[in-house]
Amino acid sequence: MLHQHKPREQNGRDAFGRFRAQARSAAIASLSILERNGIDRVYCDLHDDFVVREVNENGFGYIFYQVKTNGKQNHNWTLNELFGLLTQKGKINSQNESNIKNSFLGKMLLHTIMFDNYCNAIVFQTNINNHDDVNSLHFDILSGKFENKFSDILVSKFNQIYSKEVGRDLSEESIKEKLSKIKFETDVQYLKLTDETFESLARDKIYKFSEIDLHYNESKEILIKLLNLIEKKSSGIIHELTIDSIETKAAVSIDDLLSVMSISKDAYDTLAAGGDNQAIKNASIIQRLLTSVGASSLQIEYCSRCKTNWDLWVRNNRHSIPEFDLQSVLIIIQSTLSSIIKNDTYLDINKLRPLVVSAIKNLEAEELLFDLDRDLILGAFWAEIVRIKS
Repeated sequence: MLHQHKPREQNGRDAFGRFRAQARSAAIASLSILERNGIDRVYCDLHDDFVVREVNENGFGYIFYQVKTNGKQNHNWTLNELFGLLTQKGKINSQNESNIKNSFLGKMLLHTIMFDNYCNAIVFQTNINNHDDVNSLHFDILSGKFENKFSDILVSKFNQIYSKEVGRDLSEESIKEKLSKIKFETDVQYLKLTDETFESLARDKIYKFSEIDLHYNESKEILIKLLNLIEKKSSGIIHELTIDSIETKAAVSIDDLLSVMSISKDAYDTLAAGGDNQAIKNASIIQRLLTSVGASSLQIEYCSRCKTNWDLWVRNNRHSIPEFDLQSVLIIIQSTLSSIIKNDTYLDINKLRPLVVSAIKNLEAEELLFDLDRDLILGAFWAEIVRIKS
């Protein structure tokens, strides 16, 4: 869909200001990809300041973000600034359609037309607040009442304002549905120029989903890499709009974030493919423990694969193996591993090898080995390690 309509303009892609509010907001939005809750892409400086793609069982949709800051913290956005609406009593009935269309929200409402059902929402995000008149209008729209005199103006003039784009008159119900996609995110702390919320919020998000407890220098390095990524994805005009060109030049994906955070893509892919709901965090734990002892990327991927296979083994056998026996297997794994975990020694395959052999002997002696082999036992160890380290 994004490649099928020409953006209003791409001037912002040529004049991207380093570390500006838009970049911070797009960076925070990009970190939402780590949550694996349906957001899988953030498109930078395309159609709007950035676009978030949501994917679910019904397909995909877009959330369009416009980021505007104001240096006057005591200023509130007015209906005229946001919608091009005149509020003076003598001028309410003589609204200029072009002013409405060229306003911040007027331009954003085009997305509800051009992308129709693929537009999930249009979001105006700012570091200050809205005037009470704006809040009243928005509440009236979201409540579905449409009793506000200004919402009535927007509904009655919608077809006239967007006659070129619509091509035909939309029903009143369709117009109200499109207006209901307007969202506001006001007084956003990390958009404030003198506020340091961005760094702490980004650090918390990274820690929550990757286990990386960042030291100051490491935090700075990752955040700079993240903002540089946003800058790169926001720069340069995309002359030929195709799915591939947009993915390459404008899209931030999980692969980009893994690179920024120095997490092995192979390890992540292995864990995610096995249904690990904490694939990012577990890949990070395994990688950091093994990297600290000089393990190669192949060893990291191998250990991640063993962990995934163990998870699958437990999932497939939890109903066929008696619960008492399965819990006994887990207890033997935990007790065998306890000495090396308690001593907090460095973990590598060579140190785990004798423990794997010992666990197999103990399981065999208790007639609990079933079809477990060395790889699965090693995977069981890593499953227990990431559980402890999480």
